Amino acid sequence: MRRPLGTADPAPSPSPGARIAAGAVPIGIALLTAAVFLPVLRAGFVDWDDPTNFLDNPHYRGVGWRQLRWMLSASVMGHWIPVTWLTLGADFAVWGMNPFGYHLTNLLLHATSGVVFYFVSRRLLGLAMPSASAALSRAGAAAAALFFAVHPLRVESVAWVTERRDLTSGLFFLLTILAYLKAHERPPAVRAGWRLVALGTAALALASKSIVMGLPLALLILDAYPLRRLGPAARDWITPRARPVWIEKIPFALLALGTGAAAYLVQRSTGYLTPADPPARIGMVAYNVWFHAWKTLAPLNLGPLYELPPRVNPLEPPYLLSAAGGLAITAAVWLLRPRWPAGLAIWAFYLVMLAPVTGVVHTGNHLGADRNTYVACGGFALLVGALVIAVVGAGRRGLLRAPIVALGLAVVGVWIAGLALTARVQSAVWHDSETLWRYAIEVDPGCAICHHNLGVILGRRGDRAQAQPLLERAIALRPDRSEFQGNYGLLLIQLGRRAEGLAKLRARLSDNPRDVATRVNLGIALLEDGRPGEAVAELEQAVRFKPDSGPALNSLGRALLAEGLPDLARAAFERAIAIDGADPVAHLGLARAHLARGDREAARREIPVLERLDPGLARLLEQEIQ
Repeated sequence: MRRPLGTADPAPSPSPGARIAAGAVPIGIALLTAAVFLPVLRAGFVDWDDPTNFLDNPHYRGVGWRQLRWMLSASVMGHWIPVTWLTLGADFAVWGMNPFGYHLTNLLLHATSGVVFYFVSRRLLGLAMPSASAALSRAGAAAAALFFAVHPLRVESVAWVTERRDLTSGLFFLLTILAYLKAHERPPAVRAGWRLVALGTAALALASKSIVMGLPLALLILDAYPLRRLGPAARDWITPRARPVWIEKIPFALLALGTGAAAYLVQRSTGYLTPADPPARIGMVAYNVWFHAWKTLAPLNLGPLYELPPRVNPLEPPYLLSAAGGLAITAAVWLLRPRWPAGLAIWAFYLVMLAPVTGVVHTGNHLGADRNTYVACGGFALLVGALVIAVVGAGRRGLLRAPIVALGLAVVGVWIAGLALTARVQSAVWHDSETLWRYAIEVDPGCAICHHNLGVILGRRGDRAQAQPLLERAIALRPDRSEFQGNYGLLLIQLGRRAEGLAKLRARLSDNPRDVATRVNLGIALLEDGRPGEAVAELEQAVRFKPDSGPALNSLGRALLAEGLPDLARAAFERAIAIDGADPVAHLGLARAHLARGDREAARREIPVLERLDPGLARLLEQEIQ
């Protein structure tokens, strides 16, 4: 009886030595991956989405029912990622706001993905290259897994706490592929169980980050090659024999479509979609297809932001050359498909998994991003493993001489070692915000956002002499970005140029009235100028736009106190405490509201709370009460 397509021959029982070797390889991959990324454990949160996601966001902190309800409906910065939020809430339950714990979880998740990638690679390489021995398949899979795990393009996903969503979605995606492959190497009686596992991990992956919405198409690519459940010709895909393959994808497709629709609606409702005309989108797609493939091959000048230019013209050289490169690869793998089907499968997988972030639907200020490669470029790692198997196999068959085989393996080894060293050095870039943005400017001196972000950090630290030229340079590079004007206005106020600063803040708000941070800064400036009534009006607007903003509520409470309205001030501070009970500024404000109402006993009750949260503020309150 013929063996069904896509199933493997039963393997002989391995010897004890082989079992030890088989167990040592994944452990070694995990340890090497952890060693490469160890510097991230000394990193903190960075001023690049981390404040919005974690430092100023009390809602995710914990795993109680209130936090879980919030996670299911949250759309922070245009993302619906409940599973990722669950892992972050668990981090808070264990570590509080200590960044070490968050980075440790990132590191463990990525090391685990490296191990899962190894097991996925063993199966895929075994199916594609069935003549290879078990030991050689392990070696090829190990090379593939290390290429994936220690590549410098992984640094952004591992070192940046905000990108936990890459790690959770990537891990569950790989587990889905592994379960799907196991479903087609087991006897029919147990296949249904593995398909259910695959469906469950697919749901977790999609609820971690919608970037993996191409998963059903990825499974179809596996069905075509190397499982060969679908024939090579188009007509083979519509035969009765192919019907079960399509039917079993329906639940995966429904999950992906639902997640994709939810992601799009969230991005549209939160205003994160980037407006662009069709020609610009074509240019962005062409650029991204080539850019991420090239960065995988030559990970040079990696940065936290490849800034989206003010105008994308698909007829300019970067976009034309990218389109030519992408089309050339597509044509090559298509023409070679009869002899090298793996090439077409890997390239198709890359295009499918990269598609959501190529620019068809675009969000953010970046043209491309290292993090976009976490899943999409996994197929390229398989080519490295296949190369190892092919070189050694050719040597065993006498097609290559031993020195050539040794040289080929040495090149692969040096290449992977170089990637690991580069990744370790790159990890240190994410140590803190200032280090990150100074490095980003070195990589791309024309990055306006990089200059702006560094200027804001230095200004916040009090180094205004250095901050001013950076913010002015950002404005000169991108005068169309009104958000730069808002932070520049705040700096001018701090430099004593209040009239100019207030004008900049108002100019920003005329362009974007819903900019809560700028409106809060304007309200505080008006309060400092002795204009509490105007400050109250601005801060009430800020609270209307963002009812859960602690800084807006605290500032409103201060303004209401200055306006002689202690009851309303008390209500504002109580709202801030209800949102974040660990906010010492809100507790101090509430105590001052009590004092303004003549209730010294109520004010005194805030002292022990402040002693726990901020002893300095507790001493200040004691002095005010006396």
